[in-house]
Amino acid sequence: MAVTADHLIVLRGDAPARSVPAARLASVRIYFAILSVLAVAAFVLGVENRFTASGLFVLPPPVDWIPPLSGGAWSDAFTIHQQDPAFAACGGTETLAQFRLIYWWEWLRRASLLALVAVALPGLGAAGMRQRLHFMLPRLLGLAILAAAWWPVRALVGLAVGASATLSSFDVGQYRHAVDVVFASIAIAGLLASVLVPPRPGPRARWRRGERGEWIWVALIAIDLCFGAFFAASNAAAVWPTWLGYGGGHLLPPLAQLTSYAPWWLNLTFNPYGIQLAHRTLSTALWIAAAWQLGAALLRGQPMRRAAVRFGLISAQAISGIATLVLGVPAVLSIVHQVGGIALLGVSLVALLTSPARSSPVLRLVASRAAA
Repeated sequence: MAVTADHLIVLRGDAPARSVPAARLASVRIYFAILSVLAVAAFVLGVENRFTASGLFVLPPPVDWIPPLSGGAWSDAFTIHQQDPAFAACGGTETLAQFRLIYWWEWLRRASLLALVAVALPGLGAAGMRQRLHFMLPRLLGLAILAAAWWPVRALVGLAVGASATLSSFDVGQYRHAVDVVFASIAIAGLLASVLVPPRPGPRARWRRGERGEWIWVALIAIDLCFGAFFAASNAAAVWPTWLGYGGGHLLPPLAQLTSYAPWWLNLTFNPYGIQLAHRTLSTALWIAAAWQLGAALLRGQPMRRAAVRFGLISAQAISGIATLVLGVPAVLSIVHQVGGIALLGVSLVALLTSPARSSPVLRLVASRAAA
């Protein structure tokens, strides 16, 4: 009897990905979803603090591991807080109800950060030690490297400010705020993208030349988020609260107000008029580019789900941003606008994660037939 054996040899880069049990894939999604919820909570509590308009969050009060649980304990904690020199420096008009608000806010911020670390570190350790979870390691290591890079970048910003005679004469808290917002936004967007496109075992896809466009989207959205952080830190809405024009029949503020700082680049980081103009201009350019991308996909008969989602999110971002501006920067709308920017960034990361690997030649060798 003759037996024919065909030996198929495939290049490593074209080997099919191993199948993942549905239960394990669901567990990976749930894990990244938990990280995403904790990260968003830490972001909102750590960055957005405008629920009170009187500036009570300038210096948060010290908090204990266990917060006060009775009326007497709250009164004692408030009495101790009133003896803090910062209490008098902030005006000394804070009430017990306001103290409880900022106390819980600070306590929940720290609790969310601790919970995030407590969930992330065991997952990273398990992915490194268990072979069946190795496929999660690149994604988790990338997020860990991003979090670790935040420290030297923030330190470099402090060194650059101290070395510049021009910058050292200003309050430069907005630079640290911008670094915090951009790094946190990229990390959270990566977590959200990992929920939608969880890591899988198998060969990693290689970047294609056509994906440069998605990287440009990522870069431009990150820059726009940076201008948004400068916008919030400088309270730019107070000087230009109208849309579309400036007021008095003018489209833009006077040129003298837009260029009042020297050197010129300070108008993009300190001048609230220049910051707002840059944020509006870049946001409008992104909206036009998204509309163009959607229209081109529609006319060419190409898949347009990605373009439609991006255009919808940018349009929602524009609506929430305009509403936040003209309504006097309410806290809830401000939070929605910032989290929407993270979701928009996540769309481009999802697009990068779902792009197929670059096609390469497949070598198939049919071996000799053996007869027995």
